[in-house]
Amino acid sequence: MSACNDESYLKDLEKDEDTIPKPVFIDITYSGDLADVSIPSAAVGVSCASGTSSDVVLALDSAVLTEYIYRVKGTSASGSLTINSNYKLTMLLAGVNLTSTTATPAMHINCGKRVSVILQEGTENSFTDNVLNDKKGAFYTKGHLEIEGGGTLNVTGKARHALCSKEYMQLKKTTGTINIVGSVGDGIHCGKGDQDPANNYFKMSGGTLNFSDIKGDLIDCDDYGNAYISGGTLNLTVDLGAGKGLKADSIVVISGGTVNLSVEAASAIGIQSNWHTYMTGGTVKGSVSGYDAIGLKGNDSKSSLTVLDGGNVIIEGGTIDLKVTGTSSEGVYAEADLTATGGQVTLSGPAANSPGYKVKGTMTGTEYFTWISE
Repeated sequence: MSACNDESYLKDLEKDEDTIPKPVFIDITYSGDLADVSIPSAAVGVSCASGTSSDVVLALDSAVLTEYIYRVKGTSASGSLTINSNYKLTMLLAGVNLTSTTATPAMHINCGKRVSVILQEGTENSFTDNVLNDKKGAFYTKGHLEIEGGGTLNVTGKARHALCSKEYMQLKKTTGTINIVGSVGDGIHCGKGDQDPANNYFKMSGGTLNFSDIKGDLIDCDDYGNAYISGGTLNLTVDLGAGKGLKADSIVVISGGTVNLSVEAASAIGIQSNWHTYMTGGTVKGSVSGYDAIGLKGNDSKSSLTVLDGGNVIIEGGTIDLKVTGTSSEGVYAEADLTATGGQVTLSGPAANSPGYKVKGTMTGTEYFTWISE
């Protein structure tokens, strides 16, 4: 009886495996001014309107309800990739280097659904637009952008933002390294414009994120957006010519990971919420050296969806360790209340900068703060 049951179970298992859809890959390989696009017969409803041009344009029929995987590799100094889709998709970046020379972003995923980008382990992937780009980013997605995989992503925005998502953006735990190596606007920008924080947020759960030569904010969570840092390493250097390091129109929540701050310019700000800033874990460390500069700020901009005033900084855990040397600078600044119920805040610098924080409202939990005169 047992043998019969085992045989029946195996047959059922084989039947179940047969019903699992196999992934369908669409291969796009760049070589100079040309691109080879391979669309298998299983990729029903996918068409390529660009032929062998390095400005690749793919379109999906509106009836397609299958998630295809686009595997992209190769190099083109005059290339781009546009995908027009009404259904979610996966992009596997397997070693690609594209520089757009037209009004099209180097990567344009025109899809209002979930867009999963996988950085293949051991590969480097680079995208650069030019001043003609008429979209918001050099790497631009209309829908929800989720990034994972152990490879490297480099993005340069010469027209506006570098990496831009119209809705939320998430870096998952497996994410490798993302380098924003230049932008006229924000380094990373997300926001839908519908004033709904549920759709507008930046979430970092892993990976390493670096910035250089940024003219706008390094990260901007626009349109009442929120920012959540729960893992990975976020390197924020705010120098002359840049905006803020990490800015959210609503709240900033740091619950894990490491944020390395270097706030070097006059009146520069490392991390700012336009409602409340929360820290429940993780580490924020570095220096604030610019005149009148701020490391961590809760800003009362009255731009939140709530009718409540903002500007609070709430510290429940984690570690803040900032050296404050800039004249009139602050490590932590609350436009409303500063409340600490846990964690450890260590601020240091010349005696003239003591205690290293500023509160316009009520201060609670001074025992969690330490000032070290140097």
